[in-house]
Amino acid sequence: MKINNKKILFCDNTLWGLITFRGAVIRKLVELGYSITLVAPYKEDKQLQIKIPQGVKFISIKMGRTSQNPFNDFCYFLKILKIYKEEKPDYIFHYTIKPNIYGTIAATLLKIPNTAMLAGLGYIFQNDTLGCKIGRKIYRFGLAFCDHLFVLNQMNKELVIKRKMCSPEKIILLENGEGVDLKKYKYEDNTAEETTFLFIGRILKDKGYNEFVEAAKIIKEQFPNTHFEILGALDPQYPNSISPEKFKRDQELGIFKYLGFTNDMQSVYKRKGIVITLPSYGEGMNRVLMEACATGKPIITTNIPGCKEMVSEGANGYLAKVKDAHSLIEAMRKYLELTKEQKNNFSKKSREIAEEKFDIKKIFLKYEDIISSNI
Repeated sequence: MKINNKKILFCDNTLWGLITFRGAVIRKLVELGYSITLVAPYKEDKQLQIKIPQGVKFISIKMGRTSQNPFNDFCYFLKILKIYKEEKPDYIFHYTIKPNIYGTIAATLLKIPNTAMLAGLGYIFQNDTLGCKIGRKIYRFGLAFCDHLFVLNQMNKELVIKRKMCSPEKIILLENGEGVDLKKYKYEDNTAEETTFLFIGRILKDKGYNEFVEAAKIIKEQFPNTHFEILGALDPQYPNSISPEKFKRDQELGIFKYLGFTNDMQSVYKRKGIVITLPSYGEGMNRVLMEACATGKPIITTNIPGCKEMVSEGANGYLAKVKDAHSLIEAMRKYLELTKEQKNNFSKKSREIAEEKFDIKKIFLKYEDIISSNI
């Protein structure tokens, strides 16, 4: 039942990411009667096809996600400005770098209240090349125009304040990330005779791909019945991507099995004997690990903000040192040496953590509070 006629617009750098990560919030707002418009590039890649929620309007926009060409960025800004003028939304939520910068400026010029989200401190925050330094200055300029800034962990909040990326009073900490739908991601029995360490994520150095491969080589020698799999997409445009040539060589050596890419994550989590493994270098609050908790999967990840929140050491998983294959190997070895009962207890503990921390109902309240306070 419609309760209002207010229009909310969401802007991201991919339609797939927008619906995958914020779909539950979007559907909830539709249910509450808001008119929802999504603005994002439409990717022809079959891997990134996704169904638009019922009752939601979608506007496709061209954008070079990793392009550093000022002319292309200016064209993107003009397109965003035109869309916002025509749509006249009451509130806008921006995600990822270019929407956060150019979308936020456009919204402010049109006097539309808006929130940006810094989902993680990616490449431009982790490196000090000239390009990254310039990128941070542009980002700081853009974020000066937002009304609020979502950040997903305390360390990111502190770094944003330290680097003076945004006024502290504008920052809203979503301390347990963007949440997960516990009704959709249900507990699954994980009991199995053999263990599979499953890496889920983009195939990047930053996600710990090299450490995962190195660990796989050693563990398979010591535990021959253990399996290693990778699920996710190559991202050649990203500065720290794994080259398709190296990835193919590693596959051909039989180090791991590549599962490709899927939008049906429930079918993945229903598999038994799975340990979700992500030796990432940096995250906001990793969605895959939250889903893994909800479905009762043990977790091995790195001891960094955005990952460590999903692990109770020795109770539902283990934490490895970042960029340290030997530490990752030791964590895997610890899990493999557990009894069947202990492994089962790990699964139950993961679900408990999800119920305690990551219920998306808490995130609904944050969005509703911002919207109701500003329109």
